[in-house]
Parts: sequence; structure tokens; C-alpha cells
Amino acid sequence: MSIKTKSLAVLLGAAVLCGCGSEGTSLVHINSGADTASSAADSEAAPAASNAAACTQTVSLFKGETRTLDITKTASAIEPEIVSSDPSVVSVNGKDIKAEKCGDAQVTVTFTDGDVSFKTVLDVSVAISRFDTSIEYTAGSITAETEVPGVVVHRQLKEGENYQIKTEGGDEVKYSSSDDKIASVSDTGLITATGEGSAVIRADVTSGGKTTSFVTAVEVYKKKPSTKLDQSEIDTLFGASVFVGSSLGSGQLYYFNAQEEGFLGDPTFLVLDSYGIFNDEGINGPEYQLSYNGVAAPVRELIGQTGAYNVFINVGTNDMYGDADYVSEAYIKYIEGIVTENPECTIYIESITPVYLGSESGYLNNDTVDAINKTLEEYCDTQPDMYYIDVSTALKNENGGLDEKYTSDYYVHLNNDAYEVWTNKLISTVKNMLIYRMRAQDAVDTYTEAKTDTALAAAKKALEKVGEGRYKNLLMESLPS
Repeated sequence: MSIKTKSLAVLLGAAVLCGCGSEGTSLVHINSGADTASSAADSEAAPAASNAAACTQTVSLFKGETRTLDITKTASAIEPEIVSSDPSVVSVNGKDIKAEKCGDAQVTVTFTDGDVSFKTVLDVSVAISRFDTSIEYTAGSITAETEVPGVVVHRQLKEGENYQIKTEGGDEVKYSSSDDKIASVSDTGLITATGEGSAVIRADVTSGGKTTSFVTAVEVYKKKPSTKLDQSEIDTLFGASVFVGSSLGSGQLYYFNAQEEGFLGDPTFLVLDSYGIFNDEGINGPEYQLSYNGVAAPVRELIGQTGAYNVFINVGTNDMYGDADYVSEAYIKYIEGIVTENPECTIYIESITPVYLGSESGYLNNDTVDAINKTLEEYCDTQPDMYYIDVSTALKNENGGLDEKYTSDYYVHLNNDAYEVWTNKLISTVKNMLIYRMRAQDAVDTYTEAKTDTALAAAKKALEKVGEGRYKNLLMESLPS
């Protein structure tokens, strides 16, 4: 494992044809059932048909996948000729195509009947993804009532999305949809996803007196299922974390301990009921400071001793000795001290939780809390390797105070239901961050292998969702400046 790969692992928790057919790229002739070892030198060009029609579509595959081409069934015994422009990217074995490595390749499927040929041209883009697979389908499930068989291209579209299919040649082409309420198609082959469900789009092309259907099976969704992330990835990040807090943090510790053994990787807690920003330096004595292994010290010094890579901070409730500006200034100075002493850590600032209405006192009121939280959120947005997590909003009632169903003392302290909401918010935040990082790394790895403009654009787009900081910088090193 390279040094860069190790660094990325620690920070995690411890299709358009491009260049195919250009000069220097040869077509490899592979008949149905042929072995993938066939070479361009051993291949012979198929005789050109006097009447030819073609349909071109884009297909995305993920490295390592093998997909069986869905060939429509007819009474004809015509077998297709399947050709890959680059078997090192997409190989062909019979009617199976396999994504061998990242890059772009063109797979051409030709049906020839006498002097008439129909071609389906697939512009295939291969990428790396640890999350995704291609759309599932049963090959041969759609029958085209035509004289000549063809290829069914399967794709998923989000409701409202458009997709263009392109047909060339032929004497006549007619487009149709099995259900316009799910997916409609224009006279020019523009498919519009109109409603959730499945539909079949046909481009019936007639050439030389024979007709075939270029078929697109469309699955329209309103919202994709959420990306699944292995729980071990989440546990790894939390297990390499330290939680800093006051009595609210003590309650969080009790909640964690009440869960199953090893909950969220069993993180470290530095919490004390009377702890606050203004007590951190020991001005009121070491009994008001946090301690680790029996030694009290400012938290910025203790964090390094824990060996944590991530720091979750929830303080401020015990620090309302002035208005929002006064407390915010002290809080930011406190954070800066932690960052200075622990520059390799990622910081998560958890919002100050609300006060129960009727129990507000002096500066400890919800207006002050909200103002401080807003300042903290804006501050985190300007800092690398720092994230703001809003746990406050979900705990409020319609009037902006701590909801009665979440309070344990009708003041500021929380019950287990509140800590469940709080913890789920932390988990969802971490999960999304990890997914963005992993997707970005997959996209960068795809570019590193493919070296195509398509892959470079995808990598840059994926990196836009990654927070500023060390992880993003490491990934950027693999891209051209």
C-alpha cells in the first residue's frame, strides 16, 4: 500500500465515447461465441451491407462487471456479430461483455440478413464504484415483433430526466412508447421520463424492405434508494474519535453505554458535568477541568493523548456569561486552540441544544443559543477539516424551545429519546461525508486508470462534494492542475 493510499485510509476513518475509433485504435472482430483472446490481426472485416441502419446509445458499466447483452428474440436464426473497439477496456465473449478496466470503448452489435444490416452501437464508459452496479435485467425478456432481432438497451432515468437515442440510415424510423405516462418519446428519439414505473421505447427502422426494433427498456424512478455504507466504515470513524462535552456530553456517554457493546466503535469521551469553555484553562481549579488518565489539563492538550483523529465538541451551555457575540468569540478562540495543538484532527462542532421554554434565564435563552449556533456554522464553513452538525433543530418544538418530549428536567438536559435523535444526526452526517469521500476516491481512481476527459470531469464533479481539507487535497494531487 502506498503512502498516499495509507493517508487516504486514515482520513476515511482510522457515457460518452472518447477516443474510440481514433488513429491507433483498431476494431477487434469477435463473432458470437468467440474467445476473448481473438486479436485484430486475426480478424477479417465483415462484408459491407448495401442497406444499413444503426442506433447509438451510451452505456455505463463498473469495473469488473459482466453483462449479458439482451438480444430480442424472433423467428430468425440470425446471430449477431459483436465487435469491441478496445477489448482491454470492454471484452466480448459470446453475448457477454465485461468491463475489464476504466476507460471508454465502443461495442458494435451487427445483425446481417442478406444485403441488409442493423447495428446497435454502444458507447461504453467504465468506471470504478464500490457502491453501484448496472441496472438488473433478465436477458431475452422483451420480444420484438420484427423480422430481424436487435439489442435491448436497459437504463434508469429519474422522473423529469431526458435521454436521447440516435438512429442513422434506414428508409424509415418510427418511435413509440409502451406507456407515455411513464416515458414518452419524440419523433427525433428524445425520451422524457414522465412518471415512476417501467416502459419500453421502440425505434422501428425499415431498411431494404426489412424492419427491426431498436429497443430501450426504461425504468423511471422518483428517488434513488439511499447509498448503503457498511456499518464497519461508520464504526471505524467514530472509534477513532473523542467526544468533548459538559453534562449534556455525560448524558450522551450514558446513552452510548446503554447500547450494545462496542456501539459506534466505542469512542473516547472527555466529559464533565460542570465543564465549559471558561473553565478549560483551570481558572476555577482542576476539578472543573477535563481529565484523561487521571490528569486534568486544557482539552487541547488531552486530545493528542487519546490518539483520536476526529473531535466532536458540544459545549457552550455552561458559558452564557455574556451575549452571543461574547460567547461566540470565546468559543472560536477555544476551537482555534484545539486546532493549533491537533492539526491532524478533523473537528465536528455540534450545535448548542435548545432551552426549555419557561426555564430561560439571563443570557441562557434560545435567541442567544440560536445566534451562537449561526456564528459557529458560518465559522465552520470557512475552515478546512471542520464540520458543523445541527442537532438543535430536531429537538425544538414549534415555538423554538426544547420540545417537552425530549427534556429530562424541563430545563436543558435531555432524555434518551433526545439522545437517539442526536446520535442519528451524527451518524447520518458521518455517513454522508464518508460516502462523498469514497465516491470521490473512486472517481479519481477511475481517472488515474482511464486518463480520459470524461473521467477527469467526473472526478472534479465528485470532489466538489468533499469538504475542504487534507483528504480533498490528497485526492487532488492525482489530477492535472
